[in-house]
Amino acid sequence: MSFTTIKSSQKQVRLPFQAEAPYKGLLLKKMNWDSLPPQAADILVTSMTAINKPAPRVWLEGTNVTRPTRIPLRKGNTEIEIQGLVGLSPNEAYVTRLDTLLTSGRWFNDKDRRVIILEEQMATRLGVTASGDQTISLWGAPFTVIGTFKADDYEKALDLDGEPLTPVIFPDEAGKEISEEEQDALESGDDIRSFQSRYQHIPASQTAIIPAKTLLAAGGHLKNIAVKPASAAEIGTLATQLSDRFSLALFTGEDDGVWLYNISDTMNYSGVPNIIIPLLISILIVLNTMISSVYERKGEIGVYTSVGLAPSHVSFLFVAEAMALAVISVVLGYLVAQVSAALFSTTSLWEGITVNYSSMAGVAAMVLVMSVVLISVLYPSKVAARIAIPDVNRTFKLPHPIDNTIHVTLPFLMKFQEKESIGGFLYNYLYGHQDISHGLFSTGEVEVVFNCSTVDDIVTSTTDSEGQQDFNCLHLRSNVWLAPFDFGIMQTIDIQFRPANEGENFLEIIVSLHRLSGESTVWQRINTAFLHEVRKQLLVWRSLDDATHEQLKIDFQNVIAEND
Repeated sequence: MSFTTIKSSQKQVRLPFQAEAPYKGLLLKKMNWDSLPPQAADILVTSMTAINKPAPRVWLEGTNVTRPTRIPLRKGNTEIEIQGLVGLSPNEAYVTRLDTLLTSGRWFNDKDRRVIILEEQMATRLGVTASGDQTISLWGAPFTVIGTFKADDYEKALDLDGEPLTPVIFPDEAGKEISEEEQDALESGDDIRSFQSRYQHIPASQTAIIPAKTLLAAGGHLKNIAVKPASAAEIGTLATQLSDRFSLALFTGEDDGVWLYNISDTMNYSGVPNIIIPLLISILIVLNTMISSVYERKGEIGVYTSVGLAPSHVSFLFVAEAMALAVISVVLGYLVAQVSAALFSTTSLWEGITVNYSSMAGVAAMVLVMSVVLISVLYPSKVAARIAIPDVNRTFKLPHPIDNTIHVTLPFLMKFQEKESIGGFLYNYLYGHQDISHGLFSTGEVEVVFNCSTVDDIVTSTTDSEGQQDFNCLHLRSNVWLAPFDFGIMQTIDIQFRPANEGENFLEIIVSLHRLSGESTVWQRINTAFLHEVRKQLLVWRSLDDATHEQLKIDFQNVIAEND
């Protein structure tokens, strides 16, 4: 962290929004329809010389954003309710030419205050026209009807953001809230259209238009501002200046369509090359240490193999060990850094150095250290996997059958004194699968053949025989049906305990599988999973306590006595 520096900066983004622009100009708004300051339009005029006719849009908005407001309009004894009231300015005719949508009457001028433009059918229901000085009552005050428009034409007159000039409601109030992640996505232009689905526009047939200043004075809220510079060539320059000054979404209508301008936060890292060499040195140190540790622990790896762990398991043990050490070292290093900063920050030794260990940079530094350890341990873990199984085959492969029989020597050694406990455990495992119609397999009656009594019996028997393979200390035999049972795969399984090459006091396990029915290739493929399950059971047996081993031994002796 002392070698590197993180700098925050802002970058202007220009993203395409739609292919065609309804007018040449700019639109400033907040993406979640939050209100703008009432003086925003005046600020634009005073701060930008190219802007002299802004067109503010004002809505009458209720406290409950999930429902439209109810606004009564009255003419004599006739009263109707509308759901939306929009305030527009005389400059709207200059910016968007919205005045061309009027079917009768005229648009606003600078002197208009209590005037209103109604939708045609709304005016018909009230019995008024745009000719003469006909008035209607709004909030108890007389408003002169100066024009009418068609609802369909008004809704088709979309703004630069692709939406009509009518108020919105949020059916789900929670939809108005935006998380920081969603705000970043909206500002980058990635999620604007999906956010627009959270709200609904009030129909134009339920909307009336009055002057923006009148509605703003009556409690309306400024929602967006449209601007049309004198020259279309100034739009890009003006958008750049406005996006730098104001934190708003800015849409521009240009010759090549509508564009979204925004400012996004970026982070720049300086000094990163300074830590590359120390990182490489750290990787080599950890790599050398882990390789040395692997070769020093060959005997330990052999023990892992003897209890039945696969090479991948042995490899993962070294990875897990390295990651545990990495976590411990990172925590200790963080504490040492905090203590050092507290002790030396006021001394001349650290004068001029300020380190923020509570920032994301501190988290990044810790993740970097852990990544270095993880990268360094990948090769040593592969070396450990090769040591765990000396030959080329690192994964278990089923031997090819001979006369429909497969013989497999499991990578598992047991002492002579453990034979009855293991035999009892495997007997219970096979017996528990008798006559079941689910799971990986189903077994028939389990037969037990026991020839062992003492180690001397093994020595005598193997001496008299041609080889140790001729003497079997224990047999567990049963008919096994393999799932899926619809395939009709049936086999005879013979689990044999016999003397191992490692010494007189050790036994190994040979599993013989003889196919009785079913397709041969399917039988071989399914038996791979079956043998993996048997190996897992041997590992489970290793985890049992001494009392359980003793109880298994007693139970198995009773089974042997019953068979005799």
